[in-house]
Amino acid sequence: MFDITLLQNFLVAIILGALIGLEREYARYRKKGHDYAGIRTFPLIALFGALSAYLGDIISPWIIITGIILIGSIIVVSYFAVAVKARKYLGATSEVAGFLTFFIGMISYYGELTLAVTLAVIITIILYSRSVLHRFAEHIKQQELTDTLKFALIAFVILPFLPNKGYGPFEIFNPFIIWLMVVFISGISFAGYILLKWRGEKGIEIAGLLGGLIGSTPTTLSFSVRSKKEKKIYKALALGVMLANGVMFLRVLIEVFVINRSLFMKVLPLMLILIFAAAVFSLIVWRKSKSIKGRIELGSPFTLGPALKFALFFAVILALVKIANIYLSSKGVYLVSFISGFANMDAITVSLSQLARTSLDERIARNGIIIAALTNLSVKAGITLFFGGKRFGRLTLGFFVLLIVIGLAAMFLL
Repeated sequence: MFDITLLQNFLVAIILGALIGLEREYARYRKKGHDYAGIRTFPLIALFGALSAYLGDIISPWIIITGIILIGSIIVVSYFAVAVKARKYLGATSEVAGFLTFFIGMISYYGELTLAVTLAVIITIILYSRSVLHRFAEHIKQQELTDTLKFALIAFVILPFLPNKGYGPFEIFNPFIIWLMVVFISGISFAGYILLKWRGEKGIEIAGLLGGLIGSTPTTLSFSVRSKKEKKIYKALALGVMLANGVMFLRVLIEVFVINRSLFMKVLPLMLILIFAAAVFSLIVWRKSKSIKGRIELGSPFTLGPALKFALFFAVILALVKIANIYLSSKGVYLVSFISGFANMDAITVSLSQLARTSLDERIARNGIIIAALTNLSVKAGITLFFGGKRFGRLTLGFFVLLIVIGLAAMFLL
């Protein structure tokens, strides 16, 4: 009997091979790859992988082993043949991609289509990003590489070995959850840093947007200090601050979404209102300011000291919120949120999101996050007034006051 599923799996293997082959063909056309394989060879390699898995299933597993050895030998011979012809050293990127495509075909045959598609897309992106990755590697600093390795250590080595259970009174101390939040928050800042390095510091607007992912408070402080020295571009600098703080609300939404989807739906309307208000105000300022080149000073993408401080601060905030909720009800939670907003927006956001999954009322958690956000905006208003130029300070103060008023009104009305 004809098996339609089997045919589908073979077709997926061929299509995924063609996707990778298309990128290699394009790279060869753009003189960024050598004459190894293209849009015809890669789908055939994927088909060979699927056929090897199929015949291995119905005849003998040795066929799969033979197929792997055969495709590996063909790739090695092809590589040396091309290298001898070119009379120079050639990278083995295409050859490795061809070998991986064989396994993509095998995975497709076994029906793991989601995995096969995901891996094929990742391989294609890596191949296509050649120039970007090379440029990024050329400009990376030794300290940045060291800190990247540290981040990998805390995320993939330390985290899996921590116990995932509560300790102490009210089980307020959970090593795994606390360290997971450290990895999560550091990861967001890390991603923002990479985006900023990748795009380059080509404008104040871009610097503000990406700076909001890394940290809206350092970005606000950096632009405020600049506004005293570069008075002619105060509007552009103010716009950078507005964009950074608008992205802060988006960052809060990302954190809540990852930790607590139910709470996310309650926080979403309020945050969208604040994002919309920030966008409108920013648009008005953008129309009045010229496009100006600018940059922000980038710190290290990850440092262990601040990460450990965040872990401690998060643990303290988590404990205070739990205790406040038990003994002082909502008023205690709101007080902790208000105080936390002065220091760290991420810690109170992840704390309330985590607790709302178990013991804390979601409406109280929502209001606590908003209170912390509005407190944080008040702090930044003070930063712009104290460290920034006069016109810059007045412009940003209007922005922050507007957001605080809108946030308070939305919190009481919704």
